Amino acid sequence: MRNNIYFYIICLALFLASCKKEGNASETETGYATGKVVDTQGKPLGDVEITIENTLTGTYVSYVGKTDINGSYKIKIGKVGTYHANAYLVKNYNGKSYRLPLHPDNDAVFSNAGAIRNFQWKLSGAMPEDGHYGSHIELNDEIGVNIDAQSIEYTLTPAGKLIDGSDGTVLTLHTGQPNTPSYNKLTDIPIGRYTLTAVYVKDGTRHPLRLKYTLGSDNYQSGLTIDFPEPWYEGVAVTYNY
Repeated sequence: MRNNIYFYIICLALFLASCKKEGNASETETGYATGKVVDTQGKPLGDVEITIENTLTGTYVSYVGKTDINGSYKIKIGKVGTYHANAYLVKNYNGKSYRLPLHPDNDAVFSNAGAIRNFQWKLSGAMPEDGHYGSHIELNDEIGVNIDAQSIEYTLTPAGKLIDGSDGTVLTLHTGQPNTPSYNKLTDIPIGRYTLTAVYVKDGTRHPLRLKYTLGSDNYQSGLTIDFPEPWYEGVAVTYNY
């Protein structure tokens, strides 16, 4: 009986020591920025660029490192200043190289006392300060065409895997309201290759529209293949005709 008691005490002590060790792994370390980066599915993401910028006016100093195969990083920072962490993933997709910012779990600046900043790759959603992780399409009507932009329904059908390797979904979108930043735009679209179609809905009748890239001399088509550029935030411009 006494041996069993000793056995349970030893097991409990080992368990508590293990918990304490795991807890310390999540604590900040003076002079270092640490964290972990995961992909869109929550799996560790290696070879991600981490940039720690000194935000103290006039210093213009940054500290750069990369995540390991477990998605972890540890970067030594300076003794003076305040710091802000960013993470960027370079991804090759359909013949282009994209440099994509990743989403922080905490976007606040920190001191030399150190900080933990974790990141996740997001295909869409708002960035901490401004903009979206997805791209956008700017919409223009052909000269002389008089159509209520709010009555146009756009469909984006994935033509292959998205940039993260997922299947994606069919998107049915409308332009934003007048006098808003999203007016005449389809916003926050996950980067991928799509077939874009559009219909003008009037009095319950659906009238297919023809589309072409605004820049260039492409002919109008019933379905337009959309490839987003790098940098992704520039988006693409499409003109429609009734």
